[in-house]
Amino acid sequence: MRDLVRLTGTPAPTIHFHLQQGLLPAARKTAGNQALYSEETVRRVLWIRSLQAELHLPLRSIRWLLEQHGELPITEIRALQALGSLLDEPDPEATAEELAAAEEADPGDLAALRRLGLVGAEGPLSSSDLRLVQITTAMRRAGFTEEAGFTIENAALYRDAVERLVKDELARIIEPVLTRHDPATLRDLVRRGLPLTNQLLALLHYKALQTEAQRWLALSEEQSADRATA
Repeated sequence: MRDLVRLTGTPAPTIHFHLQQGLLPAARKTAGNQALYSEETVRRVLWIRSLQAELHLPLRSIRWLLEQHGELPITEIRALQALGSLLDEPDPEATAEELAAAEEADPGDLAALRRLGLVGAEGPLSSSDLRLVQITTAMRRAGFTEEAGFTIENAALYRDAVERLVKDELARIIEPVLTRHDPATLRDLVRRGLPLTNQLLALLHYKALQTEAQRWLALSEEQSADRATA
């Protein structure tokens, strides 16, 4: 266990809990209270840490993933998430542990998110709803406050833009290729393409925002210079 903690950076109590939940290969007991763990256990612990840190998956989703698909690469799991097929059930309700981690969220922000339909209008939050609340809280901490001019309605702007994009994507990119491939090939194309598409969107958004911000800055400098010479 000492070596496992050192190699994975994961506390021993967490590893014991994962073992109890059936998420890790069983250890081979030796003399006394000693046990031996395989290299597979090291990989599995690191895999679980990545899913929790990068994809914010709860343990029950990770267990389902192991049972249904095995230890998939994280890029493939991202594709499954984007397709809405990571779970064979609706977006799961957030656990008490997850909700406790989001207690710092502003009640006013949560009410606004509900009002705009960005999260469920009533009842318990789902896991994806909770993730949106957490992102909103992180943005507030980063300075995107009401005083700075950022309102929850700004998030609705992104939602509306993405919904329009998805409709165009379905009509102009996905539908034309549906009849050209068998289902297995199509699923493989989507699985491999979605992570790359997400990267493309992020890059294009960054480049467009950078170009527009530079244009605004140049215009502001010109106006300041004109006022100075007036």
